[in-house]
Amino acid sequence: MDILGLHVPRFTLSRRLHIPSGAAALCLLWVATGALAQTPAGPGNLVNALTTLTNEGVYKFDALEFDAAAANDAAYNALYPLCANSPATGAPTGNCTGTTALLFAKLRNLEDNANQFLGTGETAYSLRLSPEGLAAALRWTAPEEYAAQGSLATRFANSQASVLASRFSALRFASHSLSLADSDGSDIDINDVVAAANYGALGGGASGDIADATFGRLSIFANGSFGTGDKGPTTFEDAFSFDDTEASVGADYRLFSHWVVGVMAGHTERRVDFNSEQSIVDGKIRGNGQGALAYFQYDGDLFYMNGSVGLQHLSLGTVRRITYPSNNPDVPSVNDTSLSNTGSNTLTASSSAGMTLHWRGFAAEPYLNAQYMHVTINAFTEHSGEGFDFDVGEQHVTSTQLAAGLKLQYALLLPFGVIVPYAYGEYRHEFSDDTARLIDSTYAAVGNTVATGMDLPTDAAPNHYYIVGGGGTIVLKHGLQGFMQYYRVMDYANYTDHVVSGGLRWEF
Repeated sequence: MDILGLHVPRFTLSRRLHIPSGAAALCLLWVATGALAQTPAGPGNLVNALTTLTNEGVYKFDALEFDAAAANDAAYNALYPLCANSPATGAPTGNCTGTTALLFAKLRNLEDNANQFLGTGETAYSLRLSPEGLAAALRWTAPEEYAAQGSLATRFANSQASVLASRFSALRFASHSLSLADSDGSDIDINDVVAAANYGALGGGASGDIADATFGRLSIFANGSFGTGDKGPTTFEDAFSFDDTEASVGADYRLFSHWVVGVMAGHTERRVDFNSEQSIVDGKIRGNGQGALAYFQYDGDLFYMNGSVGLQHLSLGTVRRITYPSNNPDVPSVNDTSLSNTGSNTLTASSSAGMTLHWRGFAAEPYLNAQYMHVTINAFTEHSGEGFDFDVGEQHVTSTQLAAGLKLQYALLLPFGVIVPYAYGEYRHEFSDDTARLIDSTYAAVGNTVATGMDLPTDAAPNHYYIVGGGGTIVLKHGLQGFMQYYRVMDYANYTDHVVSGGLRWEF
């Protein structure tokens, strides 16, 4: 064929075709010129049919559907020499058995449906679906569900960071109380008592109680949390709802009056249920994992700083449904379920610095926080025995965030102790360009000898978002302290996210 006076030969579609939304118009122009015409290796015509229908204004296909069509064309072309019946014998020409034969038969149904639209080639095995029905079938074949695995892993890291932030606040309570207790009490007045109450003074109302109080160097704590939310659909990611529960325990030791070191361990149970009312999808992901981190904090009279480093592991089990109808009485509908198990490993590091400003019972705390996270999701293979299983490659997510926040609180002195209600807000900015990733997937029945899969891109994290929250701390005698907190993630594209947490601390 000639394009702008140049002869361009037609060629075989044997490479993975990824059509991101930003390049959709260019790709449509490319395929419209005939560059993706039927290949000599086999009658793979899905992309050709989608392009023809789009150009004729019959139906507008999106980038995920084009990706699925290209991958199915390439897989069908790879299997055609093995599985197509010989005219002489009427049997497959190669070793086409088991899941290979099942995959070929299902791909042939889609290809014959495309041939029916084009009015060419074999149509006996067509599903006889409309363009809309074919688009839905193509989306069912794509494994875009695995984009949600990254959300589970990053939420685990963020929830442990929130638990640690609460722990640092408790340590600042104790540090400032300890500073007052070390004085001789002669110059402590009610203002000092109120200021100390912001940080855990145990006496509750008399300066003498603070001056005579004793504070231990060792403390232990336990926290629990429950979070829930949902995600809206995008081109390459499905809608889903999620929830998670988490429990953490830890201990720390005060080396000096202003220096503390500690460790924390946590366990989590996480759930994702895909929303079939908003996306063409059905299935779920279940995860459970453990995490551990070490931390330190320095708390001066005005300024403080802290830091942590940790590792987390999350086991992930996924149920992915592939189901679409057939309007051909000689061709069965597809109703498959692919299962998979894999794991993720996450390295986290964080550091914070801030200052605390007092005025009687009020305190204001401006702060900065930096957090780094690197997530690796291991490669895995789906299993069902029905043909549509994928080999999915290793995935990586990297995030580098900086947060600026302000916390406001007020101390209420009561006969039995101190109650400190507080509220805070954060602005978070994402600096990493690696929050999006490719889900590298290849049909397991075809293998990796040819490029027959889909490199499906996930959505990148937003450049910025906000967190708002509030809660209360209660400080009692004998080193006992508790808290309850709620926070919500705001302006995070396509997500809603709510978390309630609480915990106890005992110093001795």
